[in-house]
Amino acid sequence: MKDIVIVGAGGHGKEVAFLINKLPDYNLIGFYDDDKVGEIICNVPVISKISELKAMTSPISVVLGIAKPRIKQEIVKTLILNSNIIFPNLIDPRAELGINIVLGIGNVIMTNTTFTADINLGDFNMLNIGSTVGHDVKIGSYNSIYPSVNISGGVTIFDGSELGVGAKVIQGIEIGESAIVGAGSVVIKDVKNYEKVVGVPAKKIGGLKNET
Repeated sequence: MKDIVIVGAGGHGKEVAFLINKLPDYNLIGFYDDDKVGEIICNVPVISKISELKAMTSPISVVLGIAKPRIKQEIVKTLILNSNIIFPNLIDPRAELGINIVLGIGNVIMTNTTFTADINLGDFNMLNIGSTVGHDVKIGSYNSIYPSVNISGGVTIFDGSELGVGAKVIQGIEIGESAIVGAGSVVIKDVKNYEKVVGVPAKKIGGLKNET
């Protein structure tokens, strides 16, 4: 059994703890979080601030319990420099991975998610409870896909985007970098980098900083 820690002791961190408790290969020893040091969360301690992980001198598995893509990216930039830190893919036993599913590192795949065939995921993505991914989908890195999202075949999602609860994406769509798809939205046309779209069908309501 491998010791593992969660970075981030907020709501998503608790969901990751729920996942780890179902995985017989891992022993959750605690959290690292800048604001909750000393607290007990999900029956384990918040050990120290995140920066303390950078100095680990022995191998440790680490999973990100943070949903916001930009925050995940900033944390990984520092932690990945330490070769003692291992970023496993965590896959719930009730997730269904089909044919030719390629994963990078640090992905979190929650219960009742389904992947069909010929799907490629990059690094540090989160797919939450009950989401589905169709054939020939390409997902970059640092994306957060919240519960009950349905991604149809042939979709491409670039890096750092968020798809809200219950969103649906029709076949062949591209979702650019750092985009936001609002909860319950139905995406029927491409979403550009940094765009925020909501509604049925989804329409642009704004953009994030650095919009192109």
